[in-house]
Parts: sequence; C-alpha cells; structure tokens
Amino acid sequence: MSFSGLFSIGFSSLSAFSAGLEAVSSNIANSQTTGYKRVRTDFANLIPSDAAFPNQSVGAGVVGSGVAAVARQLVGEQGAVTRTNIATNAAIAGNGFFIVSSDPASNGPSSFLFTRAGDFRTNALGDFVNSAGFYLQGAPAGSTGRAGSLQSLQTVNVNRTPAGADPAALGALTGVEIDADGNVNATYANGETHTIFRIPLALFVNPDGLEEAEKTAFRNTAISGDPRISGARTGSAGAIEGAALEISTVDIGQEFSNLISTQRAYSTASRVISTADELWRTLVQTAA
Repeated sequence: MSFSGLFSIGFSSLSAFSAGLEAVSSNIANSQTTGYKRVRTDFANLIPSDAAFPNQSVGAGVVGSGVAAVARQLVGEQGAVTRTNIATNAAIAGNGFFIVSSDPASNGPSSFLFTRAGDFRTNALGDFVNSAGFYLQGAPAGSTGRAGSLQSLQTVNVNRTPAGADPAALGALTGVEIDADGNVNATYANGETHTIFRIPLALFVNPDGLEEAEKTAFRNTAISGDPRISGARTGSAGAIEGAALEISTVDIGQEFSNLISTQRAYSTASRVISTADELWRTLVQTAA
C-alpha cells in the first residue's frame, strides 16, 4: 500500500461518512414532516482497478481502495397513520401515492407528481392543496372519463356541482368527508350527500426507484416504472383514511444512534489521514 493509497482511502472515508451524516441530519430535520420517507445510507468497499475480475477469486493481500456511500430513500416504507380533526386530510394505509400537481389547472399527466403527504385543505377557491403547495388530482364523479386514466384527472374542488343535481335545491355546502374507497363526499344544507370526486392511487412496480422532485413529492423514473392508476382498496392498492395523516418514517432514537456511530467513523477516518501525513513527513525527513 503506497502513501497515495493511504490518503485515497482516508479521503474516500471522509467523503462517505460525510454523506452518511448528511442523510442522518436530513432525517432528523424531517422527523415531523408529513409523509416524509427516511433516507438510509449503505456503505460499500471499493475494489482497486488491478484486482481480479468479478468471476475470479481475489488473492491474499488485495486491499480495498476505500469506501463509498450510497444514500437511498425508502419511499415504499409505510409510516404510522394518526387521526386529525381536519376532514380534508387523508392518509394511505398500504400501497399507492396521491397524484398531485403544482398547478391547479394541470397540463395533463406530464405535470403530475406523486406524494404520500395528505395534509390537504381547501383554499379560497375550494381546491384541495397540501402544505407543500401541491393540488390533489381526482376523477370527477359521474364524468365520462375513467377513474383509472391519468387523462381523466383534474384538481379536486369542493365547489363542483354533483352530477345531475340542482344547485338551488342542494343549498350551501355543509361538510366534506373522504371515505376508505377515496370518494370525496359532500353534504349540503338540504341533507343530501353526494360523491363529487374519486381519488385514485398511483402504484409502481418499484416505489423505491422514484426520484425526489421537490419537497415531499416524487416523479417516476425508468427504475420505478410508469404509474399504474387504481382505485383505493382495489387490487394491491391501499385504503384511504380521511381525517388522518401518515407521519414521517423517521425513528429519532435510531437516527441519533446512527449519528453517533457515523460521527465516530468520520473522526477515525480523519485520524487515518493524520497518521499517513505523519508517516510521510517522517519518511521525507529521514530521506533528507
């Protein structure tokens, strides 16, 4: 092992454990973020370029050239569901993601993102929007579009008149609730309740392959596969719980344990570089 190899191993360790500390810090900071999925850092040994090929045995004396960190967000991990007193909040128990858009007048499937953050409230116009500013997409009840089609979706709005109903006879809107099948049911002054939207869920072959877009929303990738739209409690899709939220998957106790062990590993890696530097200085002084 040369001195350059010692320094290379030390610097790769500092870089890897720094990435690990960054992931832990992000997890702790988002421990109270609705729908947040924790990041896990895996470490892998770096094999030198002159080592044996994968199908050959590695002889004695071959030393790795350092360590690399691979951070992976566990998007498919289920968070605990907690009840709220806000009827427009929604949580998914099981597989699936809410389909959202940053624009209430979305331009179709290309603008859609996917999230588990269901802290929706109605804005001044009656649109369902979460704290990250994303608008919930749903299929209007009674429309000709199919609930399983992205093209049929539009922003969920409580001011939509139920299909076939007389607005004058209904009177003012008095309440809204979301049931386990994803139906948005509106109750009116005359006592009638009508389903005005149906909230579909997006399913992916590999949810952990989704790419973080912004805030608590994700976009699909070649690794995750294209979204498959399904109704709640249909096939492998989970149920939707109204007046509830899925909390962060972060375990604070575990994260602080990871923080301590990663910090110690970082400190040890810095000592490797210090020791290599001292050995180099000794060699130079001896040679002089």
